[in-house]
Amino acid sequence: MKKLLSGLLGMFLVFAVMNTTAFADTKEMRGAWISTVWNLDWPTVGSRNNQAQQKQEFITLLDKLQATGLNSVIVQVRPKGDALYNSSLNPWSDILTGTQGKNPGYDPLAFMIEETHKRGMEFHAWFNPYRITTSGTDVNALASNNMARKNPSWAIAYNKALYYDPGNPQVVNYLVETVAEVVKNYKVDGIHFDDYFY
Repeated sequence: MKKLLSGLLGMFLVFAVMNTTAFADTKEMRGAWISTVWNLDWPTVGSRNNQAQQKQEFITLLDKLQATGLNSVIVQVRPKGDALYNSSLNPWSDILTGTQGKNPGYDPLAFMIEETHKRGMEFHAWFNPYRITTSGTDVNALASNNMARKNPSWAIAYNKALYYDPGNPQVVNYLVETVAEVVKNYKVDGIHFDDYFY
């Protein structure tokens, strides 16, 4: 009986130490979502084609968020079938220059990650997986390297906009490759899928 109690007490202490260690290693995530679609939070419409202004706006935004005690940002890096990073799969986002597919002259994602990490904060990449347009259903109006223009059968028109068909296996593979490209090429601290309520 003494050995049984001793064994149970020993196991209890081991589990108690393991749980305490696991709890002590966790940290609270205090983050903000930074929406880029329609130039909502960043960058402003007035900063299109102006990388210095876009960079300063992001630095100012980060400094304000850090001052409020936040330790993470979740930035929308793929707002509508495009990219705020150098991609072989998705065209440059029009929110940077006003024209989808036009190179902004710098890599916004690399810049944002560097500035975020400089402050000891985490950078999470937020993907809208399905949205292609916010208005308009003409695939020919998209950049020539937009996958929906190359593969019109992947797109579904709904509510006067275009969306990727989530039931299409080719679309699923393309989206997996899109996320893998970012994970492979950038030091992001997390991946988020959001903003698909259609």
